[in-house]
Amino acid sequence: MGLLRKSIIPLSILIVAVSLLSLMPGRPFTTVSEAARVQMNYFSELKTLSDVLKLVQAKYVEEEVAKDKEALIQGGIEGILKKLDDPFTRFMPPSTFKSMQEETEGEFGGLGIILGMRDKILTIISPVEGTPAFRVGVRAADKIVKINGQSTKGMSVEEAVKLLRGKPKTSVTISVAREGVKEFIDYEIVRDIIKIPSVKAGMVEEGIGYARLTGFVQTSGKDLLKEINKLQEKGPLKGFILDLRGNPGGLLTAAVEVSQMFLQRGQTIVSIKEREGEPTVFPSKGNSHLDFPMIVMIDGGSASASEIVAGAIKDNKRGLLLGRKSFGKGSVQTVLPLQDGSALALTTAYYYTPADIKIHKKGIEPDLDVEFPKLTNEELKEYRDEMETIANANYEKTRDKQDKWLKDHGKEDEIESAQSSAATTGATDAAKIEELKNSKFLPIPKFDAQWQRAVEVLKASTLLHQLGKAK
Repeated sequence: MGLLRKSIIPLSILIVAVSLLSLMPGRPFTTVSEAARVQMNYFSELKTLSDVLKLVQAKYVEEEVAKDKEALIQGGIEGILKKLDDPFTRFMPPSTFKSMQEETEGEFGGLGIILGMRDKILTIISPVEGTPAFRVGVRAADKIVKINGQSTKGMSVEEAVKLLRGKPKTSVTISVAREGVKEFIDYEIVRDIIKIPSVKAGMVEEGIGYARLTGFVQTSGKDLLKEINKLQEKGPLKGFILDLRGNPGGLLTAAVEVSQMFLQRGQTIVSIKEREGEPTVFPSKGNSHLDFPMIVMIDGGSASASEIVAGAIKDNKRGLLLGRKSFGKGSVQTVLPLQDGSALALTTAYYYTPADIKIHKKGIEPDLDVEFPKLTNEELKEYRDEMETIANANYEKTRDKQDKWLKDHGKEDEIESAQSSAATTGATDAAKIEELKNSKFLPIPKFDAQWQRAVEVLKASTLLHQLGKAK
């Protein structure tokens, strides 16, 4: 979450990396001999670490463990980073770094759970709609206490991800602690390939558009612009809802691209303050979609890049924020690739909104505080069934388009004969699915009080906006 990509010259060994850090700009030395002395101190301290490694390899009683030099060095790196007491700074071995790159490109394998650390406990920021985790009833803010019976105490996000991911169609059991529930809840979840569409969009009423961003990946800005253009082809937008609830964030570049779609050229989107030097300010370079009232929905699962967009909209008075206070993840992780294919995600700065408000550990307060209702077990089942029906309707609509394309291109033999997802997920309301497929408007879930309130406020704002233009 909240990653700022940065390419550097690969570092060959840890000693070189540390000595380079000692000579970074912003710490001028008065003499060459002083610089040399500081550098020699680093080499001296690293020699102790090297001596420990040699002694372990030469004398530790369990030879097989001692000979695993790669694991020992990785453990040493992780020990250094653990001293920072920062859950977002982390070392990524080659396989983990590759997985992270896949996620920011918009596709990854697993359960459909977005994970984070809260109070040093492995916490579900949000389950992704339409994924195995969402279908079994996992909720945002659930704390994962066990994975396949193994305690997660002291476990990092990366270690948990390794256990949760696996081959499709295999299962994993997680035990979660949920606020208000005395006993742990066990979920057996079947793994699948998780494909997260960057944007889901449509019209909720005549003239009122809606788009939900599920993450900030490389294509988010282009995807959102494409969807808004599609909506405007159906008629001028009188109002627009941007749904960032449960959005854990992603790339800074994507957050900037999305924000500037709604801001005047030159308005500040976000500033980044590192340990030293002047802040880096990101101004808007566009003003593509300005002429309509706007509401941004946020909640406790809205983090990082989501908070950048929300802060930019709020502080520039471009629209209203509705929902609950955001997560409060406002630190910048610079991804530093290393020579062996691994990488270091290092916290190097904090985000500040245009009003110079620090996001980290504070979050952003909405203009309109609207709570998602607490549901009974029966209501929760009804809600999940409704969401599943909507997902199945979208699935079938997509399949219909795909089948048409294949037929139009003479590839009828490539059309799969598999049954629709409705036959395998338990949703049996075929009539409702067909109705949703043919509807020109997006359905607002029955229990989604935040979405319902957003439409009500936006309709009133739209009316005021039109009256203002008529004067």
